[in-house]
Amino acid sequence: MRATKKEIMADLRYCKDSLDRIIKYTDKRYEGDHCIFSHHTVIQADIIKLRRELNEINKKMEWYYSEGEK
Repeated sequence: MRATKKEIMADLRYCKDSLDRIIKYTDKRYEGDHCIFSHHTVIQADIIKLRRELNEINKKMEWYYSEGEK
């Protein structure tokens, strides 16, 4: 059975907050149109984490989702 709407909305809010932090961090660390590669790995790691969270939400929306799955 799918996860509850309340659980999914909480997860989505967490993802939105994470994305907002990524955007804020990137805005502070990058100047102009050029990327500063020393900050690249932090942003990449945050994006990977965000992608995993979104994939988890996607799984929770499937009919056959079981809370024990990860």
